[in-house]
Amino acid sequence: MSSRDGNLVLFDEGRKSVWSTNHSRAENTVAELLETGNFVLRQENDPDPENYLWQSFDYPTDTLLPGMKLGWDLKTGLNRYLTSWKNGDDPGTGDFSFKFDINGYPECFLTKKHVIVYRSGPWNGLRFSGSAEDVEPLHRVT
Repeated sequence: MSSRDGNLVLFDEGRKSVWSTNHSRAENTVAELLETGNFVLRQENDPDPENYLWQSFDYPTDTLLPGMKLGWDLKTGLNRYLTSWKNGDDPGTGDFSFKFDINGYPECFLTKKHVIVYRSGPWNGLRFSGSAEDVEPLHRVT
């Protein structure tokens, strides 16, 4: 359901808000599911069809689709990363996440409950310095 300020809001059976796009206010907002799987909100009469107010590709969960991005958007400060589901029936945030860390030399981390179980090694300008052949997991994932 759309709210008066142009956000998309999902409600439970008791009409309590459980999720919202929480983007800036806009009038005549339309929601569209693109062929790529990206769910977007945009101004209805915007001549640029890719001028999104909000897009699901900025908020990945447990699946990375072609066209999605991971890591920091330096312009907006948005950090895009993957998180597991709690279980097969509950899409709530689970124990695992895969994130890029840009503090110091950029590096990828797989964590379980905030404990690093894999790291890529730092980016050296050409590739991550640790590869599958070179790097052992820090902990065995169970």
